[in-house]
Amino acid sequence: MTPTQRTVLGWGPAILWFALIFVLSSQPSLPSPSHISDKQAHALTYGVLAVLCLMGLTGWNWRRVAGAGLLGAFVIAVLYGVSDEFHQSFVPGRTPDAADVLADGVGAALALTVAWGWAILVGRRCSIPRS
Repeated sequence: MTPTQRTVLGWGPAILWFALIFVLSSQPSLPSPSHISDKQAHALTYGVLAVLCLMGLTGWNWRRVAGAGLLGAFVIAVLYGVSDEFHQSFVPGRTPDAADVLADGVGAALALTVAWGWAILVGRRCSIPRS
């Protein structure tokens, strides 16, 4: 696989997730499921986005997960959340909400914390000699 193919495949899921968020944010209103709040939906959506960005940054290699990748994925997710709220200011029936950006950041941080823990477990599993 060429480096270009690896980059496209690595970032493909994140790009699709960015597009899904944009399309949903362009709708005048979205029905909210009764079992999940708006802020929980934001946290979940941006948690997934942050992990997909982390995978794009690391080439889907859990052993390459480190501080710079985690921070980069967090910043990308939160900045996209800010830009999404700005975008919503132009959509009829939608208004930007700083609390949504806060929920985006909390979701991204929680998901990246779980991803970091998973990366540590994967790294330990790979470094244990087998007899």
